Amino acid sequence: MKKYSDLFVFPLLLSLLGCGGETTTTEEESASITTPPTASVKPTPVASSPLPTSSVSAPVGQQQAATQNSFWAVNQHLDQGGTFYLYLSSEQLMSKMDNFMETMGGLVDAAGQELGEEEQQMATAGMDMVRTFFEQSGIRDISGMGMSSFEAEKDFHRNSMVVHHYPERKDGLLWKVMGAQPHEQQILKMLPTDTVLSVQADLDAVAAFDWMRKFITDTAPPEAVAEMAKGLAQMNQAIKFEDLLRSTGGELGFLVTLNEQNQIPVPLPLPPDALQGLQLTFSEPGLALVLKVKDQQLMTMISQLMQNPEMAPMLKQSVENGITMHTLTPPEELPVPIDLTPTLMQTGDYIVLTSSQKLAKDILAVQSGKSEGLAGTEEFKRLANGLNLQGNQLHFMSSRLGKEYSKLSKFGLAMAEMQAANDPDPQAKQVLDLAKKFMDVDGSKASGQLTVMQVTAEGMVMKSQSTSDPIGATVPLLLVGGGGIAASMLLPALASAKSKANAVKSQNNLRQLYFGLSGVAANNDGQLPTADKWCDVLLPEIGAPIVFVSPLDSFTLDLINKGEKASSYAMNAAVAGKSLDELNPKTILLFEADLGWNGTGGLKEAEENIPFYVTPSMPVVFADGSSAHVPVGDLRLMRWTP
Repeated sequence: MKKYSDLFVFPLLLSLLGCGGETTTTEEESASITTPPTASVKPTPVASSPLPTSSVSAPVGQQQAATQNSFWAVNQHLDQGGTFYLYLSSEQLMSKMDNFMETMGGLVDAAGQELGEEEQQMATAGMDMVRTFFEQSGIRDISGMGMSSFEAEKDFHRNSMVVHHYPERKDGLLWKVMGAQPHEQQILKMLPTDTVLSVQADLDAVAAFDWMRKFITDTAPPEAVAEMAKGLAQMNQAIKFEDLLRSTGGELGFLVTLNEQNQIPVPLPLPPDALQGLQLTFSEPGLALVLKVKDQQLMTMISQLMQNPEMAPMLKQSVENGITMHTLTPPEELPVPIDLTPTLMQTGDYIVLTSSQKLAKDILAVQSGKSEGLAGTEEFKRLANGLNLQGNQLHFMSSRLGKEYSKLSKFGLAMAEMQAANDPDPQAKQVLDLAKKFMDVDGSKASGQLTVMQVTAEGMVMKSQSTSDPIGATVPLLLVGGGGIAASMLLPALASAKSKANAVKSQNNLRQLYFGLSGVAANNDGQLPTADKWCDVLLPEIGAPIVFVSPLDSFTLDLINKGEKASSYAMNAAVAGKSLDELNPKTILLFEADLGWNGTGGLKEAEENIPFYVTPSMPVVFADGSSAHVPVGDLRLMRWTP
């Protein structure tokens, strides 16, 4: 089966095109779009291939390309004169792909003379699968793609994206699984007020399954077809898989909410010198999964599975607005104060699984009309103004999500400023000041976006409206939060250089401790100090307490500065009191670990007391005086016994 690995490229392309949210508008919408202005230069007549009768021809006065393309058909759904415009014809590319397929088929046939019969059959079958997938998936029918962005108001953009095919070329899988006619988006009657992210999409799983089964049956080797049939029969016998699949309603999605009234503290391992009161919090999240169904089959099966005796004590039923809710209460208290009471219910044509019972009740309140939900918020009303909400996909992202994400920037900035204040290098502050210019600590750059995708006779058209320039509306969100994360690491270039320098210093400290131990052993018939006093015995020999401290260990350094005894390094307990000359040269003698003054231990203590600043490698010194940085994962490969 290894020879079929290249087939995964095509499903990947299919998923990227299918899930991106593109559509085509209705004929009424198309008619309302202004025809492009006539070109100032009179076009030169050229010979061209006739376009399909269903395509949109060039307006009078506009040039017609010598080679047929879908530009004007795509253009009617795009805005000209805005901040962004892109058209890409794929017809020549698809034609070249046809030639490539023919060439590859010829090469396979030619190579078959040098292959064995089995190898030739596998190569031919693989080529047939690739060719068939290319033809039947719908990818071959893509005639062009287009995108545009138009700033309708200050900081308010209208965006479009089109994946086009000619009306007579619509039998591929891609054009079937994304829905049929645009329709009312029922998810809008279920979204609570505090929804910050929602994705709902038509997905005809039955059509996809039937297509895939036929594709494998027609093109795969007999043994693969037999395995598929066997596996399918087993699933049908166990859970009536095909019956359950056909009971789904061809629509699924999810939504995320943020409860700003409940701020959850994030437990973070802050350094000892962190500012008092420095903490990262986030609004309590909620998650719901939504699946449309045709009947009660799937819900009945899930209800039967929940009759497990082990779940019974945690599972409770309640009724809200006539809907039965099945709620699971965790037996133990969670480490963070978050409401996690998973709830399952079927309301109308939808099975809904929520992360909490409260979220389930909020969804039912919107569905019953007791609450306007998201549709009643000012942000949603602005984004939806003038947008046709009937479609086959709906995506919503609130600016509140970006504001929540910007908390990372604020926290990262506080951490970075704390580090820069203690850093004598003037470059630290300079780079921090530069980073601040790209950060959004108050969420003012956060944007909202509402997208509707429609399936039409000519492909898919996506229409969206956003409160930011959306050359990828999510890109600013990632950059904003990323700025905070980068700042919290405080200037990667400087930090990396200093970290390497300090790692070398720590390794040098271990070498000095080794020479000290050698001196002690020389004065004690070759014997190393005992485990409980090695630091005490070694200190007079070394003379400088600072040698016992790693440059990265600020906590131990502070203890030393206060006149206390402290060490960042530990002795291998297995060598304590042994003769240095009799040890295997590659036995670990000293290693960096948080075990305190006179600290000793072996592999177990080393792995359990790794300082946070040591990863990904630990400084060690061996019995022969050589030193190294050993990757933490390789500590078990080192010699710990004499």
